[in-house]
Formats: sequence, C-alpha cells, structure tokens
Amino acid sequence: MLRRLTTSVPSINKLYFAFSVNEEYKIQILNRLKEIKHSNSQKDIVSNGYIENLTIDQDGRVIIDLKLDQDYRKIKALCSDALKQYEWIKNLDIRMAPKKENVFTQTNSQKRGNLQNVNKIIAVSSCKGGVGKSTIALNLTFSLQKLGFKVGIFDADVYGPSLPTLIGKEKQQLYAPEDKPKEILPIEFNGVKTMSYGFASGNQKAIIRGPMVSSIVVQLVQQTQWQNLDYLVVDMPPGTGDIQISLCQELNFDGAVIVTTPQRLSFIDVVKGIEMFDVLKVPTLSVVENMAEYVCPNCNHLHKPFGPGYINMLQKQFGIASALSIPLYGDISKYSDLGSPVVLTLPDDHTINNIYRQLANNVVNELNRTDLTKTPTVRYDTGKRQVIIRDFDGKEKPIKSIELRSKCNCALCVDEFTGKRLNQKQKLDQEVYPYKIEPKGNYAVAIVWSDGHRSSIYPYKRLWSDEIIEHKS
Repeated sequence: MLRRLTTSVPSINKLYFAFSVNEEYKIQILNRLKEIKHSNSQKDIVSNGYIENLTIDQDGRVIIDLKLDQDYRKIKALCSDALKQYEWIKNLDIRMAPKKENVFTQTNSQKRGNLQNVNKIIAVSSCKGGVGKSTIALNLTFSLQKLGFKVGIFDADVYGPSLPTLIGKEKQQLYAPEDKPKEILPIEFNGVKTMSYGFASGNQKAIIRGPMVSSIVVQLVQQTQWQNLDYLVVDMPPGTGDIQISLCQELNFDGAVIVTTPQRLSFIDVVKGIEMFDVLKVPTLSVVENMAEYVCPNCNHLHKPFGPGYINMLQKQFGIASALSIPLYGDISKYSDLGSPVVLTLPDDHTINNIYRQLANNVVNELNRTDLTKTPTVRYDTGKRQVIIRDFDGKEKPIKSIELRSKCNCALCVDEFTGKRLNQKQKLDQEVYPYKIEPKGNYAVAIVWSDGHRSSIYPYKRLWSDEIIEHKS
C-alpha cells in the first residue's frame, strides 16, 4: 500500500501543478474581464454575472460561456479584444451559454401576457435575408389552418415587416379594446389572427437602436389578444444575432422551421441557425429549401438554376429527416404581391399546395412526437476505447473510435459535390479518441477528436445504422 502511494506522488504533484497554473490563469482572465463595464450598469461584466463558465484545458484552450441577452455580441467582442494580450492563450472560444434546463419552460403557465392560451409557438427563421422566409411563414400558417387548427401569425421583423403587404393590409390601423386599453386587437385575415409592427408604424420606416427592438417586439406579441390558438407562427427577423436570441428566450419556442436556398452561402447560414436553436434548446422541426428548381413551360424540362442544393447534405450530416424543397413558381410572387397567399388561391391539388400541406403535417407530427426529448446518450469507454451509444430503452451499440472518426461526413472529410471520401482510413491516427462529446439538438451528436478534428456531427439514426460498424468483442 505504501509502495503504491509513493509511486503515485509524482503524478499527484503534476496534477496539482497543472491545477495551480490553471487557477492562476483563471484569475488573470477574470481580473482582466473585470475591467469591462456593462453598458447599462456601473458594474463590470464579471460582477453582473455575464461570465457563466470559464474553463482552461491542458492545451491552452480557453472557453468562456457568456450570458445570452441583447448585448451578447458586443460583450463577446470586448472580451476577445481584452484577452489578446495573453500569449499563452492558444485558442480562445467565446460562446453562448447553454439555456438552463427548466422542466416548466415549455408549459403554457410560463408563457407571458396573452401567450398563455397559445398551445405551440413555432419560429420560422431564415438566418439570412432574401430567401422567401415571410412568404413561407404565411403559407405555412394557412396550411395549418386548412388542417383544422386555430392559428395566428406574428411578424417579428421591425426593420422590414412583410405581413401587411402579403395580406393586403398596408393601411390597416390597430385598436385597443375599451375594457383593456393596454392590449391590442389582432388583425383578422381569412380567419387567421395576424400582428405586425408594420400595422403600428404605418408607412413610416423604423429607425430604432438594436437593444430597443427586442423589447418592442416582445411587448407587441405579448399584448396582442391572441385568445386560444393551437399554433402561433412567428416570422423571425433574418439572421442569428441578438434580436433572434432574445426572442428565443422570451417566447419559449416549441420548435423552428429554417428556410434556405440551394446556394452554399445559404447552407452555411443554415448551419449557424441550427446551432443557435440547439444552444437555446429549440428543436429544428424542418428545413425548407426555397427556389430549388423550376419547370420550363415550353419544354417541360426541370432546371436547377442554383445547383443541386444541400438538402441531402443536411439530412445526411445533421439527421434532420423533415426537409423539403419548394420550386420556383411565378404565381407565388404574383399572389404575394396582390396580398393573397398562394395556398388560398391555387387549387388544393396544385403542386405548391401539396408541398405546403406536407410541411404543415411535418411540423405537426414533429411537435407531437412523444420521444422528442428522449434522445440517446453517447459516451466514450476509455478502457475499451469504444464510443457507446445507448437508447432510452437500454439498447447499446459499441463502436471503435477509429471506425467512427473515419466515417465523418463533414465538408473536410467528404467532397460535397462528388461524394468522394477525402479522409482515408489508413492516414488517420489509429489511436484517435473523442476529446469532447455533446448533443446537437434532438437529432445528432457532435464530437471533437483528439487529432484536432472539430467538425464531426453524427445523426443518431446513422449511428444505429449498418453504415457504422458495430464492434463485437
């Protein structure tokens, strides 16, 4: 017994030394961050609780989790600039702090104002402008209504509200009920309750500082008399910035639909959107690729003007099963400009109506899934050097680390156009192991590998498939 203790002393001293150095570095960082004052307070960002987590790993990587609010981006930039002086920081990762778990978060009793009687709130987000998000949000709303649900739509874009134009209500004025002067009556259109900042501002263009926008939008949606709704569709402002983060926190979305186009730039932004919703614990219900193709009226030939698109990659890399494409169709723009949603104008059996009906059904089915929060667990067994996936019924599948690393489908490992694998198994470190494992929403797991590879995402469905070979000892 004495011999064991003696031989382990150097290891203990080494660990103690590493611990002491890390603590000293943490103190340096925190003291430096204490020099940054919060814009709305005399206190510094450390005293104000903006630093929710600070860790330093053995490779000199510093990870800082920042509190999510409208000042997140500004404070992130200030922190990054303040810590440039420390040469020992090899990699600085400043990120959004995960939304704290709360079993009551998604219950109606936690929804504020007039949202208490709204059963489900759905975000329709584009992550970038000009992809047809507002048109899709409106037609999704009426497709849900056609399924027999009570539905409302809220246009959350202050800088460029589209809803008044899309339903032909540009000159509509808002009114308050006599018995509740602080509340707002929604504008009804074909049996759907609607609300937009465009109704309040009239023809005046909004010139508002960023921090004010979130409070205006939240106040407007909470004071609208939505009454009893099955679904409220929120047409989000484009992007993944402070306004979007604040809306996610305040409105407690039950799920998100992400709209994109076939270009690579849009795909990159979709990834940012999925990651933002993952951090905020909002499941991605469906991805819609808009303007994907069109059929020539003269020769009936199918054209893809922006290339083959990225739907297959989204499904393969991220495991989002509900993904569909909407073709270029002139009447969509025509009827939108006339203030008549296309799903209310075209025949029910038209291709466009069928696609929107499928989207509405996908959203409903995803939200009704009883196992939405029951995701498998993935861990690394250091003794057996295996990655083990386990479902909520206790079923397990062991996978060799090198097998999983070699099957990564990210853009660095697989050519996005030819599908050819770029990482050859024999060139990889045979002793590679997961350095970090974390879930990505309710559909996949992300792994950072010991060889420095950081972009591996494995859908749970793929981990269970025969494509990933089970290790049988």
